[in-house]
Amino acid sequence: MFRHRELGLIQSYLIAATALMTILFWGYFLLLNSLSPSFSLTGFSDYFNYFLAITLGFQLSFMSSKQHDIFSMTSGIVESHLFIWGHMVFSTAITGLFLVLTRDDLISRLFLFTYLPMAYVVLVIFNRYFALNLLRHFLGSENQKLLLIGKPSEVSKVESLLSKAKLFGMETVGLLTEAEAEAGGVPFGIRKLGGPEDLERVLKSEVDIGNILILGSPRDRRMLGDWMRLAENHGCRVSLVNDLDEFFQRRVSFFRCDNLDLIEVREEPLQNFVNRSQKRALDIAMSLPMVCLVLPAMMLLVWVLQRKEAPGPLFFRQVRSGIDNNPFRILKFRTMFVAGSETSAQATVNDARVFPSGRWLRRYSLDEFPQFLNVLRGQMSLVGPRPHMTQHDTIFADAMTTYRVRSFVKPGVTGLAQVRGYRGEALTRDDIVKRVECDIEYIEAWSFMLDVRVVYLTAVQLFRPPNSAY
Repeated sequence: MFRHRELGLIQSYLIAATALMTILFWGYFLLLNSLSPSFSLTGFSDYFNYFLAITLGFQLSFMSSKQHDIFSMTSGIVESHLFIWGHMVFSTAITGLFLVLTRDDLISRLFLFTYLPMAYVVLVIFNRYFALNLLRHFLGSENQKLLLIGKPSEVSKVESLLSKAKLFGMETVGLLTEAEAEAGGVPFGIRKLGGPEDLERVLKSEVDIGNILILGSPRDRRMLGDWMRLAENHGCRVSLVNDLDEFFQRRVSFFRCDNLDLIEVREEPLQNFVNRSQKRALDIAMSLPMVCLVLPAMMLLVWVLQRKEAPGPLFFRQVRSGIDNNPFRILKFRTMFVAGSETSAQATVNDARVFPSGRWLRRYSLDEFPQFLNVLRGQMSLVGPRPHMTQHDTIFADAMTTYRVRSFVKPGVTGLAQVRGYRGEALTRDDIVKRVECDIEYIEAWSFMLDVRVVYLTAVQLFRPPNSAY
């Protein structure tokens, strides 16, 4: 009931705004034509294409925008300005592009570029002072009563919706809840009409209850079926506030697949093959030059430093957990003495196992450069959760139940946690939690530009390493 009424408001607003722009355009056109021969404009047909460009540009910008809250666009002069500004800028850009492409010398630039500011001002005033009253006028005959069922604490979460419901022609008549009214549990201004078990009595005694809003799922979900049957028996519409986000303690997504309505408890953009292909293309485009041009010179430099201070293998190889917890051997330049490099203990500040030049390599993350080979092999990505030793994976997983979610994507040479300063030794459980939260945020919010941003911030840290780099 809410969705279609809001859609009707949005469509009504767009029709009204378009009609206003149409009247203003052709009224202004006729006015300039009638004022003086010096303002004489060419024929109607010459301006019709520009009228279409402006109005269709406004409509396209409006329909593609997610900011369709009728209250926000009419609540104040600043809000009205911000709402209209973006759409008029888009319309102006479309009109200017059309003008450049057609190179039309018959069209008055004075007309076009005075009409657009006028349209902006008129729409701002319309939004602020007339739009809401006009929409209320059209909905005035649809007044119905709205009954709430659920916990009083949930009412605050739907205050904005209840305010909008008034615009939809709905008046909140009361609340059915198990909370005691005298205990202050029922919000001010909302009557307690009884408990959920009193639904049938209330529907019979209260006149014109046409809508019921259930504030989340009850403890016994079988009650939902009973409420639905009673509501439909009395000719009431029912809406249910989705509380699955609260139940799962994370944002859930809804979609339809193979004629089934499915719920996923985590967004994963990298499950999309096209997104994975983009990410892989970036990995190859950046790691191939590094391996071919930079890594050979670095290998020579590190080999010389190792020969001087800590003779032994050039590379440090260790088993780490990759995507889907599959093990792989990570490559790094060895920065520790051979005698201490095989232990599983985390590196600490002033770690005696690290030789002097190794500290410099670690501080500026130069020891990580061989991992570009892991990236080329497809074992790692440029950006992703940093891979930990398998022993540490077990310890960290015990400290945080969502730790293994990190394995949904390939591990990275760098990551969101690292550019936010969460790197180095994990001393406390809080250190682990913050890193894992960043890793999960990255998995759920991945975009190509996010990868580019993390790579850029990592490059900055090469020159200005944080204190946690050692």
